[in-house]
Amino acid sequence: MWAQRCTGSLLWGAALGIQESTLRATVADLVPPDRRGTTYGIYAAIVGVATAVGGIMAGALYGVSIPALIIVTFVIQAATMFALLFVRPKRRKVGL
Repeated sequence: MWAQRCTGSLLWGAALGIQESTLRATVADLVPPDRRGTTYGIYAAIVGVATAVGGIMAGALYGVSIPALIIVTFVIQAATMFALLFVRPKRRKVGL
């Protein structure tokens, strides 16, 4: 049980580290320097609210049915990945 907890904590930390650094770098790339402070604040607020809502939803589903929690989580993740295919900007070719 101890090894499972450690493995889970390490995977969670790695995923969070990758997500945080990648998303912050993306914000820095998309926003002009004079607006970054405000943008990071808005970003942090949105992440905080989404985390709270997700935690409440996961807790409620956990109390009802663990398979339901897994299915809902999978469906939300799949819908998000599908949506990203349509909203991501087109890459520009940069020539030297």
